Amino acid sequence: MLNNDFLKTLGLIGVCLLTLLTGAARASDGTALDNILRKKVIRVGVKTDFSPYNSINSKGEIVGFESDVAELIAKSLNVNLAKVSITTENRFQKLELGEVDILLATVGDTAARRQIATAVEPGYNETSVNVLFRPGQSVDTWGKLRQSTICAVQGAYFNKPMSERYLLSLQTYKTVRDAHLALQDGQCTGFLYATAALHNTQLQAVFSGYAMPLPNALITPMAIFVARNELDGALDRALGDILADLHRSGWLLEANNKWGIASTEWLTAQQHIWSEKDEHDEYVCTRNTTGHWTPACRSAEYVSSDEVTGVQAVGLWIKEQLGVDLNFIYDPYDRTQFLTGVVYTMLLIACSIAISLVLGIGVAALVDGRRGIGIGALHAVMAYGRLTPPLLMMYLIFFGMGGWAMRDYGIKLSAFAVAAFCSGYYTAGLVMRALLEAATHIRTYDPGFVLRLNNLGRTANYATWPVKQALINLTKQTMIASAIAIPELLSASSLLIAEKGNIFLTMTMLLITFFLITSLWTRIFNYMEKALLPTPTLGQS
Repeated sequence: MLNNDFLKTLGLIGVCLLTLLTGAARASDGTALDNILRKKVIRVGVKTDFSPYNSINSKGEIVGFESDVAELIAKSLNVNLAKVSITTENRFQKLELGEVDILLATVGDTAARRQIATAVEPGYNETSVNVLFRPGQSVDTWGKLRQSTICAVQGAYFNKPMSERYLLSLQTYKTVRDAHLALQDGQCTGFLYATAALHNTQLQAVFSGYAMPLPNALITPMAIFVARNELDGALDRALGDILADLHRSGWLLEANNKWGIASTEWLTAQQHIWSEKDEHDEYVCTRNTTGHWTPACRSAEYVSSDEVTGVQAVGLWIKEQLGVDLNFIYDPYDRTQFLTGVVYTMLLIACSIAISLVLGIGVAALVDGRRGIGIGALHAVMAYGRLTPPLLMMYLIFFGMGGWAMRDYGIKLSAFAVAAFCSGYYTAGLVMRALLEAATHIRTYDPGFVLRLNNLGRTANYATWPVKQALINLTKQTMIASAIAIPELLSASSLLIAEKGNIFLTMTMLLITFFLITSLWTRIFNYMEKALLPTPTLGQS
């Protein structure tokens, strides 16, 4: 039989649980926006260690770009502002527990974060990643960082993708201050963090001599986050409307400049997008019947198939239902990048083929049957082109001769022209060699034969196979042009992989596309052979 003390304890626990459930029910009455308006205060989670976005000044006040945004939001809602100090590590916990109403804390908008909270659209600024190196330990490309020990802050969205992409060995710390101390003590060679914050760190006297030479990586919009159950709710929409107006008025861009944040391209582009009007003088970026912004004004990554039509709708449906992300087909931006790469590749192949044929045929017709120093020099020049790897030749001309020409004469070499010439020059040596060997063969039964342009067809009949193979190989070697920043197919595919991480499908599409391109050019070569070359006469061998 249960004693009285146990029953009293059990009853006390029941009362406590009932009280908690009642309190939770009351807290859930109405929307988050209703609660904010009723209490006349909005609690904004802010960081204090991320200058110029937010830091503590000499008066102990939290100030920065995000504080200015928070103050304007509070003013727009006609409520008081309460800034709640949070960290990178605990900011989403604070939001989930209801200790803050919104997060305005340099939070990058990623798909993973949208699984645990609601990102308000549009974003209010951008963030990117870089590395601040100790004196004398910097590198100039991300690839050279492999296996390096790099300091980082716990909870940063870029830790995982940057670690996986560049094989970094990360030492993560709870705060930026701890990471700074570890960097100064030599615990790591560099500090992986947001670019804007690292620029500000460089201004401090203790970090004099520290360098940040790498290009920015993982450029991502920063968004205000609200609770997960507020998706498409009143607070989500109210904040989105405020941010859209701030983009249109240019306020965000002005505040960005006020706090000395170097990056302005994203905000400038957003101001143009959100200010654009149609022929009826209405904003293009408006909310549709579902409450969402026009798909063209949102990141394609977060648009669903029922919001769009055509190829984009089909591609998104496949992604949602099958998990197959054909972004290079349905995403307008990615599709443009990929098709631009195809166009550049085709143009580069065509120009390289023209150079190889004109140069190879011209020199072969000029030197066959002739002797002399000049003829010997031409043979040497063409042999150099045939025996030198085209990639090495591109580097020598573009970076070597190009750097000299720009420095001394202000002449900038065209990367496309350099790539086309190097590929064509390399193949021209093969074409010339094949024609000269064909002419030598003809002289075995026609001793007086000399290769000239007027009898090129006869010679070409014996050189068709090696010339065609050289040209087919040329179509495949054009991908090396990406080394000097030509946006051809390989470069475009690499960019898509860097931005979306869709490695397998993008590389598979690259392989298929190159197969189709090579097959197309092979058919063109076969057609030209039949159309332009005479049929060999009987008795020729």
